[in-house]
Amino acid sequence: MSDFSWLSRFNPESGTTTCLLCPHNCTLKPGETGICQTRKAEEREITPLRSYPVTAVAVDPIEKKPFYHYLPGSRILSVGFSGCNLKCPYCQNWHIAQTVTHQYSQVLPSDIPGLCREHKNPGCAFTYSEPLIHYEYLMDAAEALHREGLKALLVTNGYINSMPGEKLAERMDAVKVDLKGFTPEWYKKELKGGLSPVKEFIRICAEKTHLEVVTLIIPGKNDSLEEIEASSRFLGSISRSIPYHLTAYYPNYHYSIPQTKETVLLKLAAHARENLDHVYTGNLGLENPTFCSSCGKTLIDRTSGSVSFPGLEEGVCRHCRTPLYGCF
Repeated sequence: MSDFSWLSRFNPESGTTTCLLCPHNCTLKPGETGICQTRKAEEREITPLRSYPVTAVAVDPIEKKPFYHYLPGSRILSVGFSGCNLKCPYCQNWHIAQTVTHQYSQVLPSDIPGLCREHKNPGCAFTYSEPLIHYEYLMDAAEALHREGLKALLVTNGYINSMPGEKLAERMDAVKVDLKGFTPEWYKKELKGGLSPVKEFIRICAEKTHLEVVTLIIPGKNDSLEEIEASSRFLGSISRSIPYHLTAYYPNYHYSIPQTKETVLLKLAAHARENLDHVYTGNLGLENPTFCSSCGKTLIDRTSGSVSFPGLEEGVCRHCRTPLYGCF
């Protein structure tokens, strides 16, 4: 197993240890756990609370993550954990993300490649709650996957410090980041986090790995044209090719706000397309084809849960030969 002692800093004067994984930088006395509920202070460093943190194992269509430009049409092993370093009041997976009292599966990082082979999957997506707080597990599992020619994918809120973020992005083959809004006030007040570190992690991932971004659209919270203009412009300033998914919210956890209307989602998506080439809508059952950014031909067709490639040939448009961002 790799050495992760650099993820914490011991303070001899106070006898406390600071976790350097995420921007909360929790400073803990021996035996205390951080905001994420999964990392504790022990023997002058921060260590995972559990050696076996896995709470869920399943096989999903890769589009469910959602990844639309990375191995589209494939099925991926999905491994989930417990805990989270944000406190989203509308959390769709709150039963595992906001508590840590679960039944845990004794799945080691070294076991992940065998599970992929068993289910004939090209790799594993770490998903469901917030994987990055189980940093050591992710890094070791990705290394084990790569040794066997398999892929490591991450679905995350992106709330991580830059140094561990860079190392994590380098280890992952694809990352989907939840950009939960685009105002610092929203992140601070509602999510108990910050926007700037997420933006920085998005920049890091765009440079080091395959990146897709998702915003869950919540009526009255983050659904203004101005906010989508700002978020899509930010992504477009990095690369117009970044796939951006705007997905519909449904009431859950502490939120009883009515669900996102289809008309609103479609309007926001059209607005985002002014800054980005590939904008999709999710959670409404709508068709989401991928079009060539140059000639407009349909490259990938997604209809009734099936995926076909009428205009894509070895990663380029068969009509005008323009490359499509992604891995196919």
